[in-house]
Amino acid sequence: MRTAAIFIALVVVIVGAIALWGTGSVTGNRPVAQRTAVKTEKPVFEAGTKRVTLFFLGRGDYSFREEHREIERGATTAEEAKRTLAELVRGPNSADLAPTVPREAKLYNLFIDSSGTAYVNFNQGLRDGLSRGGQEELYTVFSIVNTLASNFVQIARVQILVEGAEISTLAGHVDTRMALQPQYVF
Repeated sequence: MRTAAIFIALVVVIVGAIALWGTGSVTGNRPVAQRTAVKTEKPVFEAGTKRVTLFFLGRGDYSFREEHREIERGATTAEEAKRTLAELVRGPNSADLAPTVPREAKLYNLFIDSSGTAYVNFNQGLRDGLSRGGQEELYTVFSIVNTLASNFVQIARVQILVEGAEISTLAGHVDTRMALQPQYVF
């Protein structure tokens, strides 16, 4: 019984010493580490331009074709993404390409959450400008999704909103109730 009590007391002393050592109360010859803040933020603004890729419809072959543009860099990724979508809405420069987003569409705002979902809020013109064909709707939706996801690594998915609300579809064919990942071939 006496040896058990000595053994328990010895275990308590050892555990206590380890606990004190781990909290830094007893440092011995170890130097005490100083915590320093590490700045990992991106610069607030990078001057210059950024080359972006826009996805339009190839005339006659009904497949996505790329067109490159230069946009002014923004203070945030969301700001650059807005500028990129403004170029997409403006339409293609090449006569070999067809626009995918109705000219009536106006982007109200865009934000990106921590999971990589971009929420893009358009006016009603995004819906009203479509002729209601399934293929047209498909290319409209995925030109937006593909353009954002291919240009910004922070964006993995895109949720399309109209007038600030989730919509089930733009024209009755493509389910837009959830965020969509890029899709380049149909």
